[in-house]
Amino acid sequence: MMKRSDRRQDILDLLRNGDAHAIAEMATALAVSDETIRRELRQMEADGSIERIHGGARLAKTAEEGAFEVRLGRNAAAKQRIATAVSLLVDDGQSLYIDASSTSHYAARALRSKRDLTIVTNALGVVQELGGRNGNRVYAAGGELDDRYRAYFDSDARAYLSRFRPRLAIISTESVDPVAGFTNYHVGEAALCRQMIAQSERVLIAVDASKFDRCSVAAVATFTEVDILVADRAPGEAYAAAMETLEWVIC
Repeated sequence: MMKRSDRRQDILDLLRNGDAHAIAEMATALAVSDETIRRELRQMEADGSIERIHGGARLAKTAEEGAFEVRLGRNAAAKQRIATAVSLLVDDGQSLYIDASSTSHYAARALRSKRDLTIVTNALGVVQELGGRNGNRVYAAGGELDDRYRAYFDSDARAYLSRFRPRLAIISTESVDPVAGFTNYHVGEAALCRQMIAQSERVLIAVDASKFDRCSVAAVATFTEVDILVADRAPGEAYAAAMETLEWVIC
């Protein structure tokens, strides 16, 4: 059974992707009843994390500010271990796509000792970590900035990235489920990740243990579309079939 704290985090993650969401919409996305969502929202309103509107809710202003920093701080030790493991799988001179997730931000930081990388990204933090360092070449997508993610996901970003064919895509997702595969709440992020998965020679997905046994609204990849999965714990028995199709790195 899902802990209430986990469900509230899922609600916050869902609300970060739009100005407001209806109760029925959130209930469908999280596979719970409307009354369950109402009960959670009452408590979340009391603690100041959301604001109720007619028939739904939106993030409180203070909850929305610093969203990227909040994600960086969540499970930071696990993400740093994962990032170190990812860096060991990257060779000098390799071409990479690195997405805008907080886990991939740590991966970019762990790659600062590598040389002559070709980096393709839509994330400002990746540019800051790897640009102008050790002979790296960085190609950054532009467009309308999503300041909650410090990244670009719109049609201009997708069009720019469509010209690249990196050797390895480094991606993290918000959820992993043995049936649904890898999913995100941010629809634009999911679409861009799907695009870069299709354009990359190999795909690495990095996730911490909190992402397992969850399913978000937007599909990113099936297990058969991924070559390597890096995680901080081994998956449960439900993932046995998925383990046969890819390489698992447990750190």
